[in-house]
Amino acid sequence: MHSENFDEEALLYDIQLSELALKISKLTFGWKNHSDPVKEVPKLLSMVRKLSLDISDYDQRLGSQLSDYQRNKIYASMDELEKLIPYMKNKIKIFESLENILDHR
Repeated sequence: MHSENFDEEALLYDIQLSELALKISKLTFGWKNHSDPVKEVPKLLSMVRKLSLDISDYDQRLGSQLSDYQRNKIYASMDELEKLIPYMKNKIKIFESLENILDHR
């Protein structure tokens, strides 16, 4: 492991991003098993925004002191999280389409 300029806060952000990615994956994978999945989406998106702001603030405070390894780990985790957002969007489109079909019966 690269220990130069190692910062525990960077590791915590990586963990938080991973946890959030897992929550989004579990929601989209088990969409039908949630009582009201559409209500969970805004909560998760709020968490994404807050964490993004926290990471931006962190970068402003310690950016030049971070090792490339830590910077790359956080960036890779953010990239993975970003890739999950369209899955929620697609689930909502499908959910809304089904609601429209059921409402017009």
